[in-house]
Amino acid sequence: MVKNGTLLDILLRHAPESRSFNTAIHGFRIARRDIPHFIERCVINPAIFVSVQGRKRTIFGKIPYEYGAGQTVVMSMDLPGDSVVLDASPEKPFLSMIVELDAALITQISAELPVNQKLNDTGKHNVVAAACTETDPSMLDAFTRLVELLDKPEQIEFLAPMIIREIHYRLLIGPLGKNVRAINTLGTQSNKIALAVKWLEENYKAPFKIEELAKYVNMTVSTFHRNFKMMTTLSPLQFQKKLRLFEAQRLMLIEGLDITDACYAVGYESLTQFNREYKRMFGNPPLKDVKDIVTRMSS
Repeated sequence: MVKNGTLLDILLRHAPESRSFNTAIHGFRIARRDIPHFIERCVINPAIFVSVQGRKRTIFGKIPYEYGAGQTVVMSMDLPGDSVVLDASPEKPFLSMIVELDAALITQISAELPVNQKLNDTGKHNVVAAACTETDPSMLDAFTRLVELLDKPEQIEFLAPMIIREIHYRLLIGPLGKNVRAINTLGTQSNKIALAVKWLEENYKAPFKIEELAKYVNMTVSTFHRNFKMMTTLSPLQFQKKLRLFEAQRLMLIEGLDITDACYAVGYESLTQFNREYKRMFGNPPLKDVKDIVTRMSS
């Protein structure tokens, strides 16, 4: 394995400024932030995040996770996240390596694991959508070899898929593997909640009834509501509200929509309700919030 300094050198070369970079390796990204950042809000997709330098806090649902160099965060299903970098500077930026989780690969590897490596308690423990742990040396080694390929582009096609597979394997046999396996095993309660989350993402503008969503994933209402909140820390209605308000903020910031258009674009029927819920979630009414964010971005 290369020394940490070399790993930093390669990451800084391929992430030369403060933003996120897709690399030549499919499903592998580098995140860099040069200053303690204002809050970034988005739906975070299933991935494994290995922090290399700096420190960050992300609120998944209602639970804050603070993590830094030497720690790994695993997102096993889509979840709204509020993130802020706590420790970073141009001389020592926050750096994180990210591999997107491949559901098909997880299913394939899980089926191929020897009996003594299978985690058979996928339905017998509390599954959570997000978790943080210390980075295993073998996982860091695999990520380091993946990063090294960025300087050897002719080898990416042949070696990157094998290393990506190894990363998935090491995740599945590690302490957080039971969460990932449960969520990706058809028929488990965790998998049914993941299907409900996907439905909400695709239909967040539409009104829905808890009873109908529970029926969609073949669960009783009480079981569905209990498991949804356990895994995401949010009720289904709170989850939908976050999706709507995150998207409204994006539409105003990135697409330039005014408050009224953003309100109706994400499914609200009442501008008064939109303003009230927006302020309750973000701390400021929409117009002031967007102006403050633009000011911080330009400073």
